[in-house]
Amino acid sequence: MAELGRAALILTLGLSLYALVAGGVAAALGRRRLALSARNALVASFFSTLVATLVLVAGFLRDDFSLAYVAGHSSRALPLPYKISAFWGGQEGSLLLWLLVLTAYSALAVWLARKRARDLVVWVTPVLAGIAVGFSWLLVAVSSPFDTIPAAADGNGLNPSLQNPYMVAHPVFLYLGYVGLAVPFAFAMGALLS
Repeated sequence: MAELGRAALILTLGLSLYALVAGGVAAALGRRRLALSARNALVASFFSTLVATLVLVAGFLRDDFSLAYVAGHSSRALPLPYKISAFWGGQEGSLLLWLLVLTAYSALAVWLARKRARDLVVWVTPVLAGIAVGFSWLLVAVSSPFDTIPAAADGNGLNPSLQNPYMVAHPVFLYLGYVGLAVPFAFAMGALLS
């Protein structure tokens, strides 16, 4: 399963990079079909990030301690809500959650504004894609949640300070707010660039 998650993140990086480059070229040269292709790549990056997220969550739910991230942040005795929240209990999972929320917002923003602000979305796509390239590159090249180790009998468990009912929901809502600011930023940058 680690290979699927790693491949999905590499695909996200490739799609985001394509959306950045093709979207920038399309916006600068006024190429509508290329802009549509870049927008579709940005939308597709959400689905590849979703696959990577589901693979990591499945690793937590199945106690797959061959994943170093799962072994470091979960254990067999951990209750189900905390196994799910262990997903964002460390740097790698937290970055993946950030990328998931970012690509979801990006896909939703360019899809909803595709008819009302067509000329602006052409510039918004590469801005959002540029942010996604940064986070997906971190997950592929620097801090991958899909590094493997020889499978252990049990994991280290979640940090006790994170085993709190509020920590199950708090980071998700925090990221929804923080990452959501990328969309108005992208529209502001798109307006300035256009």
